[in-house]
Amino acid sequence: MKKHWILAVLAVLTCALVLAGCDSGAGGPAAEPAPAVTQSAAPAATESPDIASESPAVDTAASAASPSASAGGSTLTVSATESVKKMPDIAYVSIGVRTAGATAKEAQEENAYITQSFLDAVKTQGVAEDDLETQSLNVYEDYENPQQTVVENTYRVTIRDIDTVGTVIDAAVAAGANSSYSLSFDLADRDSVYMEALARAMETVGSKAEAVAQAGGYAIVRPQSITEGSAGYSAEPYLAAESAAMDTGAAKGAATPISPQEIEVSATVTGTYIIE
Repeated sequence: MKKHWILAVLAVLTCALVLAGCDSGAGGPAAEPAPAVTQSAAPAATESPDIASESPAVDTAASAASPSASAGGSTLTVSATESVKKMPDIAYVSIGVRTAGATAKEAQEENAYITQSFLDAVKTQGVAEDDLETQSLNVYEDYENPQQTVVENTYRVTIRDIDTVGTVIDAAVAAGANSSYSLSFDLADRDSVYMEALARAMETVGSKAEAVAQAGGYAIVRPQSITEGSAGYSAEPYLAAESAAMDTGAAKGAATPISPQEIEVSATVTGTYIIE
């Protein structure tokens, strides 16, 4: 009986050992899926840098397609100057009175009297009050005769009727004007004449650019820049001496001859053009 009991215990232990071995064998295969999950996650993580690395390629393509100022091609630069000539329609005369006296007061009183006389004289020739402007008034000791004081009073007279220039000068001299004699001519509306010259220069610079481009086998695409140069002005100076009025026209009862010359106004334009 005891022997049978021992055999039963051994049988139970044997079965327990067999079952334990089966449990350990089943636990080994169940742990294997964990590495498989790790392997599948690793490739997924490496795909993210690949997508990010494609972004610079897209930006580079967009940048290359953008236009730039240097992509305009070759350029051609030409300049043109045009002039317009007009007869003057306004004149400026500097007329003065010089007096000398034993004292400054004496010289000044005499100067004031003669100056007023010549101003009244030029007004009778059609010169307006607003066109009479004091240019200078000087009081100094006579260098040749230190005992005397000299007073000089000079006016700028604007004459808007060119045909009366000679008679205005004669009237001033006859009334006592005797110093600072000069004469110049101008255009009352010089700006409008300049704009005319500028328009001509603009037209010429365009034609010149076309001719130069065609001669070189190019075609003009469009202007890149247009620059206005400095304005030009030229007139023959007219110098009138006192003796001309005193010894010629005025002395013989005829107006002093005046012959104004044309005034030339010029404009310059420089153009830069894109060519292909």
